[in-house]
Amino acid sequence: MKKIITALLICIIAFTAFSCGDKGTAPLGFKEISDEALTYHLYVPDEWTADISTGVTSAYFSGRDPSNISLVAFELDTNITSIDDYWTLNEAELKQIFPNMEYVDTSDCTLDGTPAKQYIYTASMGEQDYKFMQLVAIKNNQVYIFTYTAFADMYDTHIEDVIAILDYFSFK
Repeated sequence: MKKIITALLICIIAFTAFSCGDKGTAPLGFKEISDEALTYHLYVPDEWTADISTGVTSAYFSGRDPSNISLVAFELDTNITSIDDYWTLNEAELKQIFPNMEYVDTSDCTLDGTPAKQYIYTASMGEQDYKFMQLVAIKNNQVYIFTYTAFADMYDTHIEDVIAILDYFSFK
């Protein structure tokens, strides 16, 4: 009897260890919104709606609350050798679109173990104030840009979902 219980416990532990580490399987309560051709797995909570109309991997919360996430990946330009190089070019373009852009925070982080930088900033468009989180990583000569956008006063409403989305992200 003791051997059967021990064998059963070993099977349960092995199943748990291998099933939890299985990249490419949507976590409970999440769905994958990235397709097979992409170099990553991106999952969003089940209640979010995938939006493929833009050609970018993205999802939004609802029609009444358009908080959204997106992820784009593209090959690096030969002049860009670091995240800082990329951000310097990107920042100039952002400031043309959002002249009142103000940083809330910048920090080093990782995306599935790959070094990254996170930029949180506010800006307005028309009468509406927005808050953004952009996370930039470079892997295998590609830049990956994850963006979370929300009305400034609703940003914190979905930040836990966004953190979970980033935690479940994985490169293929």
